[in-house]
Amino acid sequence: MFVRISQNLLRTLQLSVIILALTWQLGMPAAYALNASVQNAGLEQTTNNTPDCFSQSGYGANIANWSLTAAAHTGTVAQQLVVSNYTGGDRKLIITENATCAPTVTAGSSYQLGAWYTSTAPKISLTVFKHSAAGWAYWTDIATAPASAGWAQISGTTPLVPNGTDQLSFGVSLADNGTLVTDDYSLAPAPTVVPTAGNELTYNQGLETGTPPSGWFVAGWGDSVVTKSVVTGAAAHSGAQAYAITISGRTQGDYKLIPVDSLAPAVQPGSSYQLSAWYKSTSSANSLTVFAHTAAGWEYYTDLQTLPPVDQWTQAIATTKAIPAGVDAIAWGISIAANGTLVTDDYSTTRVGTITPPANSGPGVTGRWTVLTYAMPVRAAHATLLKNGKVLLIAGSGNSVDNFTANSFKASVWDPIAGTFNTLNVPKDMFCSGHVVLPDGRVLIQGGTKAYPTTAGGGDYAGLRDSWIFNPDTNEFITTNLANEGHWYPTLIAHGNGDITALGGLKEDTKGAVNTERFNTATSQWLPTNQIPQSYSFWGLYPHMFLMQDGRMFYSGAHVFGNGLPGSGSAIFNPDTGSIGAIAGLRMKDMRDQASSFLLPPAQDQKVLITGGGNSNTLNPAINLTDIIDLKAATPTYKPGPDLPGMGKMYLNAATLPDRTVLTMNGAQLNRNESTNVLSAASYDPATNMWTTLPADPVGRNYHSSSLLLPDGRVAVFGSNPGSGYFELKISVYEPSYLFRSARPVISNVPAAITYGQNIAFNVNANGKTIKWAQLIRPGSVTHQMDSNMRLVDLPIVVQNGVATVSLPSNRNLLPPGPYMITLTDSDNVPSSALTIMVK
Repeated sequence: MFVRISQNLLRTLQLSVIILALTWQLGMPAAYALNASVQNAGLEQTTNNTPDCFSQSGYGANIANWSLTAAAHTGTVAQQLVVSNYTGGDRKLIITENATCAPTVTAGSSYQLGAWYTSTAPKISLTVFKHSAAGWAYWTDIATAPASAGWAQISGTTPLVPNGTDQLSFGVSLADNGTLVTDDYSLAPAPTVVPTAGNELTYNQGLETGTPPSGWFVAGWGDSVVTKSVVTGAAAHSGAQAYAITISGRTQGDYKLIPVDSLAPAVQPGSSYQLSAWYKSTSSANSLTVFAHTAAGWEYYTDLQTLPPVDQWTQAIATTKAIPAGVDAIAWGISIAANGTLVTDDYSTTRVGTITPPANSGPGVTGRWTVLTYAMPVRAAHATLLKNGKVLLIAGSGNSVDNFTANSFKASVWDPIAGTFNTLNVPKDMFCSGHVVLPDGRVLIQGGTKAYPTTAGGGDYAGLRDSWIFNPDTNEFITTNLANEGHWYPTLIAHGNGDITALGGLKEDTKGAVNTERFNTATSQWLPTNQIPQSYSFWGLYPHMFLMQDGRMFYSGAHVFGNGLPGSGSAIFNPDTGSIGAIAGLRMKDMRDQASSFLLPPAQDQKVLITGGGNSNTLNPAINLTDIIDLKAATPTYKPGPDLPGMGKMYLNAATLPDRTVLTMNGAQLNRNESTNVLSAASYDPATNMWTTLPADPVGRNYHSSSLLLPDGRVAVFGSNPGSGYFELKISVYEPSYLFRSARPVISNVPAAITYGQNIAFNVNANGKTIKWAQLIRPGSVTHQMDSNMRLVDLPIVVQNGVATVSLPSNRNLLPPGPYMITLTDSDNVPSSALTIMVK
């Protein structure tokens, strides 16, 4: 728990949590000597080169060689592991996961785990697995440790054991080339402590009890070398003790001293709390970081302050906003996120009263909708934000047989600031094509309508093989080579190297397209089929497909028309091998026709949400179910999320906002039935896992509608094409509440381009407030309520003397190259207007 999600750039398959190493006297610790929970804890009994009740485990691309060694910590035997040819994964000796060997535990308790080790490699962690009625599963990493030539102990305390968990297994993981020797494993119940009485909610607030302080631990993530120690005497702010954290070699991550979950201050929704601590720091990046607990567990909540380096004891003090409904506890501490030493002491958490929530009205609370006084000149079913801030609206034939017969194919470039349009002729019918922004800011369009149905109401549309690149500098469409198959309703997904994959749709003969297409951006050409790994699977029409941080693609289960795919309805696709793996847990998979699904902000969290949907082949009303998946989990599985407020609906539009919420709006209960339009909107906050109901778009919209986030923070909504054949040409604009609350941060002198792993600096005027986030948001390219490439990527930030320095992640799959909107968000969740920056 307590990992700072907003700046998570490092985690791939597992969360990494840094826990205080317990201080032991020389020789065998008492916890080990008295421990009877781990069978064969000293590894002395062996069978076939493996200690009894232990298993040689691990995963990934590496070679592991196991052997017994007499160079033991105690006794005569220890286990030696040598890892070579490492490129990914880990190896570890763990307690055998069965009823006989794995220690039994009690739900609601926490446990101290430990093992002794020597290692030539630095990437060591204490990894824990848990057992329930569902079987064994990875739980968490509770400690990391450095390389050590002599015997050292890695140890830590688990979070509270969840309900339903009855056994634990653990081991020391090695995730690099090197030699690891382990011995003397231990497990014991963690001591029970009693919180402070009275108004003070922080236990052991002066850090006086325990070495390390009782009821506290160090949480964090990243690749820093971390040193933790109690400082005593005159070095403390008051009393006899304070606590120091030193990090060095940092490129990403942060660390902080915070309460253990069982002693985190209990809070009441609607109340505010004053938080204070004394600190000294030589680090340039410090902040007061708060986590919140709900029934779903712990999540990052907010950073209340950024704190400068100081060489004298200084009090950091801040007051929370009203605690949201559902939050029952908070845990907080001062984070260090740059090389240096942070010393803290004398923490305090006190309730300062109950805040009356503002009336649920007014643009400062709910935002404001406006219907523009002018209309679109074309029947746009496709919308792309261009690098110059204008919007490309593509109609093609606009779902008009008359236009198709007359070869009247149109597009228009809208200037949302000037309110003007530049209408263009289009070479072929790009209606129902796929499109994506390329690394140089041009727009790739593939496919469209080759033929309408031969019978009225028929489904035998035919797709085009044609493809074009739109140049926003010249407003020209440039023809590329043909794709290998025709595609009507394809999805185009950007890769980390800038190439594009196209999947799904109907081909020239009106049958399902099963060819995986790959566009090489270096040559601006579609590759021949024999140069692309093929699965020959039909993904449906406009399949919602998201690039994962490891280069694979996640199909959420949302699509257009009828039933979902056979099987579980969701899958992970590897475009480099053509392999497909089913994903479990998606509820009512055949009611996800024109659902909304999106990669939740920030992209580093690798979570996807799907909500709503219906079925155009049935008369069943649309649903409001929400499911969420964590793609970092060892076995990703959809889990139920909070229901979308109000009626179920399909044709939901969605836009990721710079305050890191996602706005959803529009829709209807039945297929293309404008009489069942649902005029509602809501925003989803991943930090709280909650929906907030908002005012609705005044214009009812369903099929062929789309929405885009504009650089100034507004959201524009276009189109609607119900079964009557009518096409809505009015444009609605939503101004989120952050545009009305207070003065916005202003950024300037942003470099034109940035490369992976690079730091850049630019000016910021925060108007007296602190900056909590920096982010890059990919320009939207939307059709049929779907933008597979929409993402917000967190940028670690340090602000000093009006200069912001941000760091770009090195993982290109998190941030495919191209133009992005860069924004900063302040402590009141008010974002700056965006400037365009090219990621190369």
